[in-house]
Amino acid sequence: MSEVDVLIVGAGPAGLASAIRLRRRLAEARKEASVVVIDKAPRLGYHNLSGAVFEADCLDELCPGWRADPDPFVKNMVPVERDELVYLTRSKMQPIPASLVPRHLRHQGDHAISINRLVKWLGGVAQQAGAEVQLGFAAGEVLQEGGGVRGVRLVDLGRNTRGRKQANFLAGERIEARVTILADGSRGVLSRQVTERHGGNRNSQVYSVGIKQLIKLPSQADFGAGRVIHTIGYPCRRDVFGGGFLYDMGKGEVAVGLILGLDWRYTDLNPQREMELFKAHPFVAGLLEGGEVVATGVKTVPEGGYYALPKLAVDGALLAGDAAGFVNMRKIKGIHYAIRSGIAAADTVFDALARNDFSESSLKGYRQALEPGVLRPMRSARNYRQCFKLGLYLGAPLSTIQHLLPFGLDAEPDHRSTRKRSRLNRSPDGGLDKATFVSLSGAAHREDEPSHIIIRDPAVCLECKDEYGNPCVQLCPGEVYRLREGELVLSPSNCMHDGSCAVKCPYQNIDWTPPEGGEGPRYRKM
Repeated sequence: MSEVDVLIVGAGPAGLASAIRLRRRLAEARKEASVVVIDKAPRLGYHNLSGAVFEADCLDELCPGWRADPDPFVKNMVPVERDELVYLTRSKMQPIPASLVPRHLRHQGDHAISINRLVKWLGGVAQQAGAEVQLGFAAGEVLQEGGGVRGVRLVDLGRNTRGRKQANFLAGERIEARVTILADGSRGVLSRQVTERHGGNRNSQVYSVGIKQLIKLPSQADFGAGRVIHTIGYPCRRDVFGGGFLYDMGKGEVAVGLILGLDWRYTDLNPQREMELFKAHPFVAGLLEGGEVVATGVKTVPEGGYYALPKLAVDGALLAGDAAGFVNMRKIKGIHYAIRSGIAAADTVFDALARNDFSESSLKGYRQALEPGVLRPMRSARNYRQCFKLGLYLGAPLSTIQHLLPFGLDAEPDHRSTRKRSRLNRSPDGGLDKATFVSLSGAAHREDEPSHIIIRDPAVCLECKDEYGNPCVQLCPGEVYRLREGELVLSPSNCMHDGSCAVKCPYQNIDWTPPEGGEGPRYRKM
């Protein structure tokens, strides 16, 4: 067993911002407390994926003077110089005049970045500030005692596929902490354990799945320096929330992505296939002509908004970043909210350390600290995503006045939107296949270990096959789920840790649990 003062679970923007802020405040006050960050990824940034067009002003508060840092991340940030929003039909493109683009969808002043490189840079800053960053440590359970959080338990190492102990078996260690900051990302296993116990959210959390590729263009291509394009329309049907993006990443690389609301009704919707249809659109294909896909990735995005926020502070713990659901879908932004929530969490914990009191009442100042930079903008977008439950043509106009509604719109869990025998019937031919997609993500797991994807009742999968055709088979871009002679077969070593299968399963028959530390995708430029 290990004991620390402050444990931070998740070395992403929120968790590392917490570590940086807290260590610097402790140093300024000439006080000492151990601040430990753990993450299941083998290296900084390997499990982080985003678009990402970034509002960098949050770094002014976290790291004053950061713009003069010679680090490659800072030097390679791409300022947005050309910002476009276009509407796609099946074969045409219609630019939307800048005068008609809402202010919240404008990106002048933002930067196109690699979130992997942001995390790597933040990790270095955190370590320089005195935080201990431990990678390859997967936490599988929150230690909840007496109604509060007392730390975490790590995943066992060295079991075989049947769960039996091997010669190298090592039981998961207990890490006890005076206070824990849970910043374990979208659908984080530990943050969901706390949320399920303590609740607090008025609406169910809903999600999108984001598919992303990094494409290296030929030397003669001219995508446009600092160019950012967002699209609405094709390939999304009018009843599927979503849109695409293309961002100049510098050095001849373009980030291409598609975001799709997981509340679609179709049993055969394949996000990776939708991405290939998006890339094949004449407008997009013309921009990417001759390009080579060099990296791929997928993640879920928590987009329920203000009314879906869980209880943010409980005895012994705070929730930050995507783990809390701090994403504003009105702006399609979350990274700067993650950093600001990390700052607020650190300030709250610093005060609690001074009082030596980590009860819920002692940590209640967290919500007030979040108010200006996180909760206020989220409140202004409180009904935005829910409007699109009505479809594009009703949802888009309603979203412009959603902040005026005197009540909150409800949203049912995503899996309830799936309709039996409702199919898209897309052609399976053309573009990147799933096997190549998963290989370019770098996903890898030890083959001889228990599956971290748990099917609660295999008999239910047979029922799902008859009723829905096993949507998980179509949904998963890594081919984790396949039908073989009428039975569902798992390939968990392909998993990219997005968890969209567990969100969308019509029978909620899938549990996603952490595998051994150091496994999963290995995103390097995403």
